Amino acid sequence: MERTDNETVKPAGTDQSDIDQGGVKGRVKGVAASIRKQASTLPAILADELEAGAEALRRRPATAGKKPGTAVAVADNSSLTVVTDTLASGMQTSAEWLRDADLEKIKDGVEKQVKEHPGRTLLVALGAGYLLGKVFRR
Repeated sequence: MERTDNETVKPAGTDQSDIDQGGVKGRVKGVAASIRKQASTLPAILADELEAGAEALRRRPATAGKKPGTAVAVADNSSLTVVTDTLASGMQTSAEWLRDADLEKIKDGVEKQVKEHPGRTLLVALGAGYLLGKVFRR
């Protein structure tokens, strides 16, 4: 029996709708639903971790860098405390923003920005990618 180019070979006893419903399409839909569910909880998880990190920074003693018998010395604990508090406040603010942000609104804003200013958006993305690459390379 000869097969033409526009015919497809199906396993015996299967219909194309059987393959589509329970096979590949069904699995893809299941994976997509799982990803959407995980993505919807991601901002809350990130906010929780940011808040926990900020709290840990605030509870950290001012002499955390000093260990007996080492040559490490902090010249001015007050400047270290100021930097730590500033970092903790920034982390707390980011956590609050993540909790209050409407992701659909952000997505729409990004799409609008890309459509209206594609060149500028590309340059910003390239710059951010370059900086992230430098940070993670070290």
